[in-house]
Amino acid sequence: MKRSQIKELTKSIIKYDELSEKDLKWITSNFSRKELKLFMMLLSKEIKDNNVSVSFAGNLSDINKNKFLEMFPNKNVTFNRDDESLIGGVCLEYGDFVLDCSLKATVKRILNVIKERL
Repeated sequence: MKRSQIKELTKSIIKYDELSEKDLKWITSNFSRKELKLFMMLLSKEIKDNNVSVSFAGNLSDINKNKFLEMFPNKNVTFNRDDESLIGGVCLEYGDFVLDCSLKATVKRILNVIKERL
């Protein structure tokens, strides 16, 4: 199978949110080892690119949740409350991009700057 065909297969799996046991058996029996590796890599990338994770400390208002949903239309946005690790603020993960606006990350950056200047 060509790379483009495998990529289309992964996109359709994500689009329809379905991979049956029968489909998986067909893939594993008909793909070469190289094609299986490519399939897994592309499927992993599609999953990352179609999911957005918003972690926050405290409460996130419905208005702010709607803003995140508007920023990422047609994406699966999950909201995770994580008071202990973030301390305060928000951390956004989308694909390989991470935007960490948490109090914990800010304190770490300040401490690193202080350490560098000593």
